[in-house]
Amino acid sequence: MKRRTFLERSSIAAALVLLRPSALAAAWNEKHFQQVPIDRAFVDVLGTKDIVKSSRISIAAPPVASDSSAVPVEISSTIKGDQLYLFVEKNVTPLVFSCALHGGAIPFLSLTIKMKESSLLYGVIREGGKYHMASVHVDVAVQAC
Repeated sequence: MKRRTFLERSSIAAALVLLRPSALAAAWNEKHFQQVPIDRAFVDVLGTKDIVKSSRISIAAPPVASDSSAVPVEISSTIKGDQLYLFVEKNVTPLVFSCALHGGAIPFLSLTIKMKESSLLYGVIREGGKYHMASVHVDVAVQAC
């Protein structure tokens, strides 16, 4: 009897996965991850090119990255934003990271990213309906495959 129950449940589970695999996956926002220039990426993701440069955002990254497959980046800010973005200008898909900030959180983010080549990094924070940005240039010494 155990074998029969196992086979019934397994076949039902397999049928559900095969019939609706897209329902089991997370939503994918394709327009955010297209191969476009940085100005177009800002418009596609943020909905505007109107971004104010701010000294209240700090991006810490090495001036020269010895390995483009592991570039450490830290973003911090005194702006209590509701959304945080990281863009890499010359990557195939410029948007590298996006997250929602809740409860007026003061952003601090530390991550390791992959870069295609030497380029500008842009940290963007949305506060209300306004976007604030800081940038830093990182030279890549050795490109990853």
